[in-house]
Amino acid sequence: MNSDTGIYLYKPSLGAAIIAAGVFGISAAYHVFQMVRKKAWFYNPLTVGACMMTAGYVFRYLSAKSPASLGLYIGQSLLIILPPSLYAATIYMIYGRLVLFVAAPEASIIRPTRITKIFVCGDVLAFFMQAGGGGMMAQVSMAKTGQTIMLIGLFIQLFFFSFFLIISLVFWKRMRSSPKAFQVVQHGKYSWSALLKLLLSAAVIIILRCIFRIMEFGQGHDGYLTSHEVYMYLFDTVPMLVVQVMFHFLYAADVFGASALDMSGDNHSFINLYERSA
Repeated sequence: MNSDTGIYLYKPSLGAAIIAAGVFGISAAYHVFQMVRKKAWFYNPLTVGACMMTAGYVFRYLSAKSPASLGLYIGQSLLIILPPSLYAATIYMIYGRLVLFVAAPEASIIRPTRITKIFVCGDVLAFFMQAGGGGMMAQVSMAKTGQTIMLIGLFIQLFFFSFFLIISLVFWKRMRSSPKAFQVVQHGKYSWSALLKLLLSAAVIIILRCIFRIMEFGQGHDGYLTSHEVYMYLFDTVPMLVVQVMFHFLYAADVFGASALDMSGDNHSFINLYERSA
């Protein structure tokens, strides 16, 4: 272990960690404000993920100052790796509500009432496998096993998100050729199609980030991507910040309207809306 860089294969940047913690922190605070003000409680996973990402870069700053600390290294690694799974959970829940909102469940390959259950379960599995694998990778004796578990978790996340992207694209294609697309009343500031495009864009970005992480961990701890800090910031930090910020500008409440969002944040109001229109 190098006395200057500790566990790292490079000298981690203090300035980059501070900047990342600052911008993610501002975004996280605004997400909390939006969620509470608009009572959109299904944004909770995304908001928690934003707070975790902020904490991740705070830990990374502390880890950069004490690069030999295993605890700080594990903390920053997990808190940066795991949040996209929480972003994904919110994306799945918004999609289910969107399908019910436009009253076109037949246009979705999987029934909207099952979307959240199926994909969030897959997301939770990927989350815990990445968490377990990440913790093990920081220990020399378990690094190889941890790497394998981490890669399996990332592949599970990639599979479910890719499948979700296909489902969303099929839904969009079917709706574009359906008369129902022109019958949906616009309750809020934005149209349902604008929200769907946001979900598709976020999904693509997270998939690309997931591919980067698979390549990174596939190379091992001493791989080229792992040993150059700039790639993490370019292909993980920036894309995940973009995803967080995207959801500031087009909020689900601005599409569904306040009347369509119940206080508990579940699907009941949308299901009732669909039943009345059936």
